[in-house]
Amino acid sequence: MIKAVFFDLDNTLCASDTAWNIAVRDTFQILRQHYPDVSKAFLLRTWESVLQELFQGLDGGKCSMAEVRDLRFYRLFEKLNLSQDKLTEELSNSLCQRYIASLRLYEDVEVLDRLYAFHVGIITNGAHDEHTDSQFSKVRNFGLSKRIQSLTISDEIGVRKPNAEIFKIACDRAGVLPREAIMVGDSIQNDIVGANKIDMTSVLIDRNSDAVTTEIAVEQPDYTIPNLYDVLRCLKQD
Repeated sequence: MIKAVFFDLDNTLCASDTAWNIAVRDTFQILRQHYPDVSKAFLLRTWESVLQELFQGLDGGKCSMAEVRDLRFYRLFEKLNLSQDKLTEELSNSLCQRYIASLRLYEDVEVLDRLYAFHVGIITNGAHDEHTDSQFSKVRNFGLSKRIQSLTISDEIGVRKPNAEIFKIACDRAGVLPREAIMVGDSIQNDIVGANKIDMTSVLIDRNSDAVTTEIAVEQPDYTIPNLYDVLRCLKQD
Protein backbone atom coordinates (compact mmCIF):
# COMPACT_ATOMS: atom_id res chain seq x y z
CA MET A 1 0.00 0.00 0.00
CA ILE A 2 1.42 3.37 -1.03
CA LYS A 3 1.67 5.85 1.82
CA ALA A 4 4.07 8.49 0.47
CA VAL A 5 4.61 10.30 -2.83
CA PHE A 6 7.95 12.00 -3.45
CA PHE A 7 8.74 14.41 -6.26
CA ASP A 8 11.91 15.70 -7.84
CA LEU A 9 12.00 19.51 -8.05
CA ASP A 10 13.76 20.77 -11.19
CA ASN A 11 11.96 19.98 -14.46
CA THR A 12 9.40 17.98 -12.51
CA LEU A 13 7.63 20.65 -10.47
CA CYS A 14 9.24 23.71 -12.08
CA ALA A 15 10.54 24.46 -15.59
CA SER A 16 14.19 24.82 -14.62
CA ASP A 17 15.89 24.18 -17.97
CA THR A 18 13.91 26.92 -19.69
CA ALA A 19 14.70 29.42 -16.94
CA TRP A 20 18.37 28.40 -16.90
CA ASN A 21 18.79 28.89 -20.64
CA ILE A 22 17.26 32.36 -20.46
CA ALA A 23 19.47 33.31 -17.51
CA VAL A 24 22.66 32.07 -19.19
CA ARG A 25 21.82 33.88 -22.44
CA ASP A 26 21.14 37.20 -20.72
CA THR A 27 24.13 36.95 -18.39
CA PHE A 28 26.51 36.16 -21.23
CA GLN A 29 25.30 39.26 -23.03
CA ILE A 30 26.60 41.25 -20.06
CA LEU A 31 29.94 39.42 -20.19
CA ARG A 32 30.36 40.06 -23.91
CA GLN A 33 29.65 43.76 -23.44
CA HIS A 34 32.85 43.83 -21.37
CA TYR A 35 34.76 41.36 -23.55
CA PRO A 36 33.35 41.62 -27.11
CA ASP A 37 36.30 39.69 -28.56
CA VAL A 38 35.14 36.49 -26.84
CA SER A 39 32.93 34.72 -29.36
CA LYS A 40 29.56 33.42 -28.25
CA ALA A 41 30.31 29.89 -29.46
CA PHE A 42 33.66 29.73 -27.66
CA LEU A 43 32.12 31.17 -24.52
CA LEU A 44 29.38 28.53 -24.47
CA ARG A 45 31.85 25.69 -25.10
CA THR A 46 34.10 26.90 -22.30
CA TRP A 47 31.14 27.32 -19.97
CA GLU A 48 29.97 23.76 -20.61
CA SER A 49 33.50 22.52 -19.94
CA VAL A 50 33.62 24.38 -16.63
CA LEU A 51 30.26 23.01 -15.54
CA GLN A 52 31.25 19.48 -16.52
CA GLU A 53 34.42 19.65 -14.43
CA LEU A 54 32.61 21.12 -11.43
CA PHE A 55 29.81 18.58 -11.58
CA GLN A 56 32.34 15.76 -11.71
CA GLY A 57 33.66 17.06 -8.41
CA LEU A 58 30.10 17.35 -7.14
CA ASP A 59 29.24 13.77 -8.06
CA GLY A 60 32.51 12.62 -6.54
CA GLY A 61 31.65 14.25 -3.23
CA LYS A 62 34.52 16.74 -3.47
CA CYS A 63 32.31 19.83 -3.32
CA SER A 64 28.75 20.95 -2.65
CA MET A 65 26.27 22.54 -5.02
CA ALA A 66 26.69 25.82 -3.14
CA GLU A 67 30.44 25.67 -3.89
CA VAL A 68 29.76 24.93 -7.55
CA ARG A 69 27.55 28.00 -7.70
CA ASP A 70 30.27 30.18 -6.16
CA LEU A 71 33.11 28.82 -8.31
CA ARG A 72 31.66 28.59 -11.80
CA PHE A 73 32.41 32.14 -13.01
CA TYR A 74 35.86 32.20 -11.41
CA ARG A 75 36.72 28.99 -13.25
CA LEU A 76 35.25 30.38 -16.47
CA PHE A 77 37.42 33.50 -16.26
CA GLU A 78 40.48 31.34 -15.60
CA LYS A 79 39.85 29.30 -18.74
CA LEU A 80 39.21 32.43 -20.78
CA ASN A 81 42.40 34.04 -19.40
CA LEU A 82 40.42 37.02 -18.17
CA SER A 83 41.32 38.96 -15.04
CA GLN A 84 39.39 38.12 -11.89
CA ASP A 85 37.54 41.26 -10.92
CA LYS A 86 34.18 42.39 -9.60
CA LEU A 87 32.59 41.31 -12.86
CA THR A 88 32.66 37.65 -11.80
CA GLU A 89 30.51 38.47 -8.78
CA GLU A 90 28.20 40.62 -10.90
CA LEU A 91 27.75 37.81 -13.40
CA SER A 92 27.13 35.25 -10.68
CA ASN A 93 24.45 37.45 -9.13
CA SER A 94 22.93 38.16 -12.54
CA LEU A 95 22.68 34.48 -13.39
CA CYS A 96 20.96 33.63 -10.12
CA GLN A 97 18.57 36.57 -10.24
CA ARG A 98 17.60 36.04 -13.87
CA TYR A 99 17.17 32.32 -13.31
CA ILE A 100 14.75 32.83 -10.42
CA ALA A 101 12.92 35.62 -12.28
CA SER A 102 12.33 33.26 -15.23
CA LEU A 103 11.46 30.18 -13.19
CA ARG A 104 7.85 28.99 -13.24
CA LEU A 105 5.97 26.15 -11.63
CA TYR A 106 4.17 23.83 -14.00
CA GLU A 107 0.39 24.21 -13.91
CA ASP A 108 -0.10 20.57 -12.95
CA VAL A 109 1.72 21.14 -9.64
CA GLU A 110 -1.78 21.63 -8.27
CA VAL A 111 -2.01 17.84 -8.15
CA LEU A 112 0.01 18.00 -4.92
CA ASP A 113 -3.08 19.46 -3.25
CA ARG A 114 -5.06 16.35 -4.19
CA LEU A 115 -2.66 14.02 -2.42
CA TYR A 116 -3.97 14.84 1.05
CA ALA A 117 -4.23 11.13 1.92
CA PHE A 118 -0.48 10.65 1.40
CA HIS A 119 2.76 11.99 2.81
CA VAL A 120 4.03 14.34 0.09
CA GLY A 121 7.74 15.11 -0.09
CA ILE A 122 10.47 16.43 -2.36
CA ILE A 123 13.83 14.73 -2.97
CA THR A 124 16.20 16.97 -4.90
CA ASN A 125 19.84 17.53 -5.73
CA GLY A 126 21.10 21.03 -5.01
CA ALA A 127 22.02 23.65 -2.45
CA HIS A 128 20.41 23.82 0.99
CA ASP A 129 21.50 27.31 2.01
CA GLU A 130 19.56 30.59 2.07
CA HIS A 131 20.88 31.75 -1.31
CA THR A 132 18.23 33.00 -3.73
CA ASP A 133 18.52 30.07 -6.13
CA SER A 134 19.01 27.24 -3.62
CA GLN A 135 16.53 24.37 -3.58
CA PHE A 136 15.47 25.39 -0.09
CA SER A 137 14.71 28.93 -1.24
CA LYS A 138 12.86 27.78 -4.36
CA VAL A 139 10.60 25.50 -2.33
CA ARG A 140 9.88 28.27 0.16
CA ASN A 141 9.46 31.15 -2.29
CA PHE A 142 7.19 29.22 -4.66
CA GLY A 143 4.90 28.21 -1.82
CA LEU A 144 5.73 24.53 -2.13
CA SER A 145 6.57 24.24 1.56
CA LYS A 146 2.84 24.57 2.24
CA ARG A 147 2.09 21.66 -0.07
CA ILE A 148 4.61 19.14 1.23
CA GLN A 149 5.46 17.46 4.51
CA SER A 150 9.18 16.83 3.94
CA LEU A 151 12.10 18.20 1.95
CA THR A 152 15.29 16.22 1.41
CA ILE A 153 18.15 18.07 -0.33
CA SER A 154 21.49 16.56 -1.37
CA ASP A 155 23.70 19.29 0.12
CA GLU A 156 21.97 18.79 3.47
CA ILE A 157 22.39 15.01 3.39
CA GLY A 158 25.85 14.87 1.85
CA VAL A 159 24.92 12.46 -0.94
CA ARG A 160 23.25 13.05 -4.29
CA LYS A 161 20.69 11.17 -6.30
CA PRO A 162 20.93 8.44 -7.54
CA ASN A 163 22.67 7.34 -4.31
CA ALA A 164 20.19 5.12 -2.51
CA GLU A 165 20.94 6.78 0.83
CA ILE A 166 19.10 10.01 0.02
CA PHE A 167 15.96 8.04 -0.88
CA LYS A 168 16.23 5.96 2.30
CA ILE A 169 16.54 9.09 4.42
CA ALA A 170 13.48 10.62 2.75
CA CYS A 171 11.46 7.47 3.44
CA ASP A 172 12.65 7.40 7.06
CA ARG A 173 11.57 11.01 7.51
CA ALA A 174 8.15 10.12 6.16
CA GLY A 175 7.92 7.08 8.40
CA VAL A 176 7.39 4.70 5.49
CA LEU A 177 9.18 1.74 3.95
CA PRO A 178 10.58 2.21 0.43
CA ARG A 179 8.01 -0.20 -1.00
CA GLU A 180 5.31 2.08 0.44
CA ALA A 181 6.56 5.10 -1.52
CA ILE A 182 6.47 6.47 -5.06
CA MET A 183 9.22 8.59 -6.61
CA VAL A 184 8.23 10.93 -9.46
CA GLY A 185 10.99 12.57 -11.50
CA ASP A 186 12.14 13.56 -14.98
CA SER A 187 15.59 11.93 -14.90
CA ILE A 188 16.11 8.25 -15.58
CA GLN A 189 19.65 8.40 -14.18
CA ASN A 190 18.90 10.33 -11.00
CA ASP A 191 15.30 9.56 -10.14
CA ILE A 192 14.44 6.21 -11.67
CA VAL A 193 17.77 4.47 -11.03
CA GLY A 194 17.80 5.75 -7.45
CA ALA A 195 14.22 4.75 -6.69
CA ASN A 196 14.63 1.32 -8.25
CA LYS A 197 17.68 0.64 -6.08
CA ILE A 198 15.54 0.51 -2.94
CA ASP A 199 12.31 -0.84 -4.48
CA MET A 200 10.33 2.38 -4.48
CA THR A 201 7.72 2.60 -7.21
CA SER A 202 9.38 4.72 -9.90
CA VAL A 203 7.46 7.14 -12.10
CA LEU A 204 9.14 8.94 -14.99
CA ILE A 205 7.50 12.21 -16.01
CA ASP A 206 8.29 12.70 -19.69
CA ARG A 207 6.65 15.99 -20.61
CA ASN A 208 8.17 16.18 -24.10
CA SER A 209 8.29 12.46 -24.90
CA ASP A 210 12.08 12.60 -25.13
CA ALA A 211 13.43 11.44 -21.76
CA VAL A 212 14.25 7.94 -22.98
CA THR A 213 16.00 9.21 -26.11
CA THR A 214 18.06 11.88 -24.34
CA GLU A 215 19.24 9.60 -21.55
CA ILE A 216 20.70 6.11 -21.67
CA ALA A 217 17.84 3.92 -20.49
CA VAL A 218 19.85 1.89 -17.99
CA GLU A 219 16.71 1.36 -15.93
CA GLN A 220 13.03 1.19 -16.70
CA PRO A 221 10.45 3.08 -14.63
CA ASP A 222 7.40 1.33 -13.31
CA TYR A 223 5.30 4.02 -14.98
CA THR A 224 5.87 6.75 -17.55
CA ILE A 225 3.51 9.73 -17.50
CA PRO A 226 3.18 12.91 -19.62
CA ASN A 227 2.05 15.13 -16.75
CA LEU A 228 1.63 15.17 -12.98
CA TYR A 229 -2.10 14.56 -13.15
CA ASP A 230 -1.36 10.98 -14.14
CA VAL A 231 0.27 10.39 -10.76
CA LEU A 232 -3.30 9.88 -9.54
CA ARG A 233 -3.74 7.10 -12.09
CA CYS A 234 -0.54 5.42 -10.92
CA LEU A 235 -1.74 5.49 -7.33
CA LYS A 236 -4.99 3.78 -8.29
CA GLN A 237 -3.09 1.00 -10.05
CA ASP A 238 -0.49 0.43 -7.38
